[in-house]
Amino acid sequence: MIKYDRMKRSYCFTKTQFRILVVGLVVLCLLVVAGFGYRSFASQPTSDVRVITMDTSQAVIEPEPIVQPVVIEHVALPDEVRGIYWTAQTAGTKRADELLTYMKSTGLNAAVIDVKMDNGQIAFAPLDAILTPYAMKKPAVSDLNGLLLKLKDQGIYRIARIAVMRDSAFASVKPASALKSNGGGLWRDKTGSMWIDPASIDVAAYAIALGREAYARGFDEVQYDYVRFASDGKIASIVYPMYKSTQLKNDVIKTFFETVGGLMKQEKIPVSFDVFGLVCVSTDGLGIGQRLVDVFPNTDFISPMVYPSHYANGFEGFANPASHPYDVVKISLDKGIAQLGAPSAKAFRPWLQDFDIGAVYTSDKIEAQIKAARDAGASGWILWNARNVYEKAVYVK
Repeated sequence: MIKYDRMKRSYCFTKTQFRILVVGLVVLCLLVVAGFGYRSFASQPTSDVRVITMDTSQAVIEPEPIVQPVVIEHVALPDEVRGIYWTAQTAGTKRADELLTYMKSTGLNAAVIDVKMDNGQIAFAPLDAILTPYAMKKPAVSDLNGLLLKLKDQGIYRIARIAVMRDSAFASVKPASALKSNGGGLWRDKTGSMWIDPASIDVAAYAIALGREAYARGFDEVQYDYVRFASDGKIASIVYPMYKSTQLKNDVIKTFFETVGGLMKQEKIPVSFDVFGLVCVSTDGLGIGQRLVDVFPNTDFISPMVYPSHYANGFEGFANPASHPYDVVKISLDKGIAQLGAPSAKAFRPWLQDFDIGAVYTSDKIEAQIKAARDAGASGWILWNARNVYEKAVYVK
């Protein structure tokens, strides 16, 4: 028991009692300090800081780094598009630099670049996981962002070409949407390529997803090709998984134009469609479903393939249309514009021939086609050569 000394006016402790009191006070102090430290740590935010321990006596608080989004700049549409076609292989090699140098030296201002290989595989690494099953394991265009930036810096208008219904890669991944053969297996055209049923909703959704990605990555326009029913090979042996013979082929392709082209325009993504050159001089759909009246309301530009070599001998009285490049191109465009009305002229941007079929295409024949496109009132033109080897010509007026 602790005694109170009245004379000294204080408590008297034995040695044992004093030791117990000191130990108790030390323990109490340690508990108070520990509790304050816990409350201090618990009050620190954990969502936007990192605590990096330097030693047992201090901590440094470092803010999380801010990741800046990549800003995509699009090249303005030229008053007159003067373009040439690039394969994905060209785009992914030094040949791209050679073509770019040629373009800048001659006044060409647009490149139409395949974003798919000839077998349908996507030629670059897509960011959208939906597209991954159709992409190459080792992309032909390993640095798409770098390529598009280089073209932008040179003022080149960049168009992504997407072949739609002719696509072996998509057919392999989605065989339920692919054309079948009545002899068994998937149908192939005379080149060995597989095709997708144009009535498949999956093919439209895929075309939209790939078009969106191409534009988001930096392309200035999306161009769809092979939007049609198959026309080469053993057509009679085709078994359609979705298309019914009671449907009109024109209506099926019209629905695709409305679905894909309509959505691109709604999202303000410039869009164009390639069609056969003969579509300009015919209104029945040619058995493949393409009509100008169906594509025109759902696109910004129409690119008819008015290659003179692809018209039958006797067209408009020409024994060999390939020998009359100006006339064939001008007649085709005039008739196409007449179908839609004069204000439609600026919507036409034809593909022109730069290859030797039917005749040797020297610079004079190429320039004759360009003149025909201008005389018809078209907003531009694009040269096609499958090997990307172009005959030097005068492109600028």
